[in-house]
Amino acid sequence: MGTYEQGQTFTKGNFHYKCSNGTSEVIACVADDKSVIHIGRMFIRDGMKHKCTVHGDTVTYEQESTCFENGIHYSVGDHFKNGSFKLVCQQDGISIVGKINILQIVDPGCYLHNTDETISLGSVRVIGHYRHSCELISEGRVRYTVNLVGCKKDDEFFNEGQVWTEKHIRYQCTSDGTLRVLGCVDEGGLFIELGRDVLMGGVVHRCYRIDKTTFYHRFHCDAHSLAECVAATPNRRSQPVTVE
Repeated sequence: MGTYEQGQTFTKGNFHYKCSNGTSEVIACVADDKSVIHIGRMFIRDGMKHKCTVHGDTVTYEQESTCFENGIHYSVGDHFKNGSFKLVCQQDGISIVGKINILQIVDPGCYLHNTDETISLGSVRVIGHYRHSCELISEGRVRYTVNLVGCKKDDEFFNEGQVWTEKHIRYQCTSDGTLRVLGCVDEGGLFIELGRDVLMGGVVHRCYRIDKTTFYHRFHCDAHSLAECVAATPNRRSQPVTVE
């Protein structure tokens, strides 16, 4: 190392020494960019963690990659949550999947919405009225989706294919989760298909849709035909029995 006087300091490699009683004593570590790390300290710069540790009579300088996500630094091997995704910090950055060590494999997947419970990558789980899926759509990209199973109307859930009547309107829950209006129903149970008009016992029953609103309209008519009754209706929007 050369000859140095008592108390003189010098740098060799990644260590900073001090000449003390004829021996060179390590007093700090030095990064490649000449940053000084005091013994027992650590700092992170440009995604690299620099540590200077002492074990017995040995001082060790270490540098390793870190991952930075949402204001937090993670060491290689750390796995953590970001939104609905389960991530792991690796040497080459953040990944959805990865091996921590030879004994422990990171369970890849997504976090269920607003919980710490996970769903494995490539799987689907139905919880209550919702279907949760976690799928790999490309290398390093994962998509987490939550879809309603069946249909929901006014905070009430209905199964796929289920048919029910509400305020004279008959609905059916479709496979894609939307509501289909089948038609209208009067108090006696008479069903009128959507878009059809019916004349029975001098009463006209009409079930029709304007924009996104379904109307059930009935009125008395003394004409001899349905066509005459409909033609005589002054305004088919007038006096609807119920509105969707």
